[in-house]
Amino acid sequence: MNPIAELYRLQEIDTAWAKIRQRILQLQKFSGGSAQLLKAREEAKVAETELNQTRKEQREAETEANSLVERIRESEETLMSGQVRNPKELEALQSSVESMRRHKSALDDRGVEAMVKADELSKKFAAQSAALTDQETEWTTKQTSIDDELVRRKKEYAYLKNVREEALKTISAKYLEQYEYLRGRKNGIAVAKLEEDSCGACHMQLPVGVVGSVRRNSSLVLCTACGRILYAE
Repeated sequence: MNPIAELYRLQEIDTAWAKIRQRILQLQKFSGGSAQLLKAREEAKVAETELNQTRKEQREAETEANSLVERIRESEETLMSGQVRNPKELEALQSSVESMRRHKSALDDRGVEAMVKADELSKKFAAQSAALTDQETEWTTKQTSIDDELVRRKKEYAYLKNVREEALKTISAKYLEQYEYLRGRKNGIAVAKLEEDSCGACHMQLPVGVVGSVRRNSSLVLCTACGRILYAE
């Protein structure tokens, strides 16, 4: 095989290798779930957190209100018992009872508001959880397919890596250096196939002398327009 043909074959290997690598990265990115599924998981998590916080606020309001009921009852019993005779003390105790009643009323309102909100959030969370379950079930099937393809692609990647290493053994350092230089600056395409009398990469018509030199495969010939290595079958 002539050296230009070897470069062209190396480019085919590198192109396939790059595509497989890109596909592997995509599959690895998708392995945790689709963007839609990840969003659904996050929304369900936020809804659950909000629901738990609201229920906590409801419990705290109810617990504090129940505690006030006992304190109010004890204070009222003290008022009715006649044990407190000092007018100022009676007035202070009555004021305390009224204050506790107002506070309890506010706590009752807060508890009811929290309960209503918790009911709404509970329905919202239930709907999101059901939708998430459906998406998780659907994704499980897709995940199996993704995992299977990922295994295949990794094997292909390893195989092409070995093929590339073997191909490099027959290419001179001089040609390989030129190839890698152009590949890095020509969007991965260092070798362009001759199409009649034009460059297969930039499609510019080539001088007759250049075309002849390429067809003879006698040496490395560059496209006069884009600078890529030209190859003729």
